[in-house]
Amino acid sequence: MKTKKGGLTRLFGSHPKILLGLALPWLLAGCTTPSIKPLALETDHLQSFLIVPVQAPPLEVIPDLIERRDPAYRHSQNMTLGFALPTELYQTAGGIVISGMVSNGQAAKVDTSANLVPSAEAGSVETELGWTPVKAAAQKLRGLLAVGNRNGELSRDYYQLPTAGEASLQRWRQAIQSWYGQNKTSVDYAAMGRYDAVIELGIGRYRIFEGQTSLQLLIKLIDPVSGNVIARALSGSFRVDDQALASLDHGGEAFKQLICDMATLLLRQSLGDIGLRNLSPADET
Repeated sequence: MKTKKGGLTRLFGSHPKILLGLALPWLLAGCTTPSIKPLALETDHLQSFLIVPVQAPPLEVIPDLIERRDPAYRHSQNMTLGFALPTELYQTAGGIVISGMVSNGQAAKVDTSANLVPSAEAGSVETELGWTPVKAAAQKLRGLLAVGNRNGELSRDYYQLPTAGEASLQRWRQAIQSWYGQNKTSVDYAAMGRYDAVIELGIGRYRIFEGQTSLQLLIKLIDPVSGNVIARALSGSFRVDDQALASLDHGGEAFKQLICDMATLLLRQSLGDIGLRNLSPADET
């Protein structure tokens, strides 16, 4: 199969079910902000980076998990015309935050004091606890920079979006698109240490849909002194797997590992897109 230059995706030998998706309009729909690719002389000298995760959206699952969690729900649907449940944020046993229907006592709602800070100003940085897909991707990014003989320090805080505590996935998408389109950061990174550049890393589409797990990464390279965006790029992938829903069981360990694997492939691509070394799998060994 051809690479993305030919308009098609290609399969990776070590990940036969993972497809890279820059050419997939359905995966990257809504992100109309153009990428910025810097000249080599603008990035060659960059050696130290502060990696700042952008607040991650909740996982979208289609069909909704309510029938798996609550066997009585289907019966209620059959017996009650127009029966509907509210959509809320809740956590799985493994700490994965999901936006979905919630019935009384069937799911623990998110403790916003631990995972999503609801009252901070958008564009500020706030401490985030627990597993999130963007934190997992940021840790992988630090490792890839190290392989390229660059130093990446993972921020203890994350970039706050104005959607903390929101269950509306549409609002999350609008918030991440607004962040991605900004040409200047609102955070004073110069006060946070001496770094050659800051990398803000965000999550776009992030869902399980009819046996497909999809992930979209958005990355911005920022001058910490001026706050100007030097480069930005987005990439997406999906994996087709009959066990996609089952990967959330047993603490979601299989799902978390899959997200890490997908993020690693996308980060290799994105590093090249923003003017840093594009790593191949062999480079990590």
